[in-house]
Parts: sequence; structure tokens; C-alpha cells
Amino acid sequence: MANKQRATQQSRQVSRHVVNENAAARTDLAEAIRSFNRFFTEVIGSLDEQHEGLDVTLAGSRILFTVRSLPDAQVGQVAEVLRLDLAYTSRVLGVLEDSGLVRRTISRTDRRQRDVALTAKGNRLLGEVERRSNARVLALVDHLSADEIHRLLGAMSTIRVLIDKEDA
Repeated sequence: MANKQRATQQSRQVSRHVVNENAAARTDLAEAIRSFNRFFTEVIGSLDEQHEGLDVTLAGSRILFTVRSLPDAQVGQVAEVLRLDLAYTSRVLGVLEDSGLVRRTISRTDRRQRDVALTAKGNRLLGEVERRSNARVLALVDHLSADEIHRLLGAMSTIRVLIDKEDA
């Protein structure tokens, strides 16, 4: 409850000052958004070394999910979709490959490119990550009424629309 009160107070304070757009107001705005980000990353467990208690990090899970969602995924595409540095993406893919979760091969169409695909083990692990992630998220909202869930989804949609530069 103290976190909710602090967040509400911080939000009101930022709202009052943002209109002025002075340096202090912009700092307050940045701190309010960062505070929410810290809260949310803790709630969803994104700081855990083992995402959902499994032998994969959150970054690894996101890369596995992205590889599965892209037809004929290539390393560069994965980095681009996730807005990650290509070298970092390659390092994480190397860990995933060493764990037997993905397979990287030289592209048949362009030998400069590397194709990436999930292995059967990678598909199984990703399925378990998704099952556990769904259970965690549902546990977060189990106490909410239908109206509160509607409000939550609306707020999430609003954040996405306001923040996503590509939709602006």
C-alpha cells in the first residue's frame, strides 16, 4: 500500500510540474517513470538470473520467443525486432546454442547471414516459460474485479500508444 501511495503522490507531483516543462519537472517525470519501471521489473521477475525458475534469462526467453515468431529468422532480424545490439544478441544466442536451445546456420540465400531456429529442446523450454509466465501474471491480477482488469488493460494500452514512437 505504501508503494501505491508513493506512486500516486509522485504522479500528482509530476503532473503539476510537467506543464512548466522546466528542468526540475523533467527530472521528476524521468524519476516517476523509472520508479514505475523498477516496480514492474521486480513484480514480473525480470531481474532474476533464471527467468521463471528455468535455465534461461529473460533476455534469452525474449530471444527464443522472437526466433519462434519470425519466419526464417536471421540473427540480425532478431536484434532489430528486440532493439538490441547485434553483438549482444549474438552473445545471448551463443549461450542458447551452447545449451542446445537454438541452432544457427549459414543462410542458404546470403552466406553473410546466419539463420537461427529453435531446437525441439528450445521449443519445450519456451513452452514452459510461457506457461509459468502466464501463471505469474494471472496471479498478479487474481484479486482484481472485472472492472479493475478492464481499467488495467486500458492503462496498458494507453502507455503503449503514448510511448511507441512507431505509432506516433
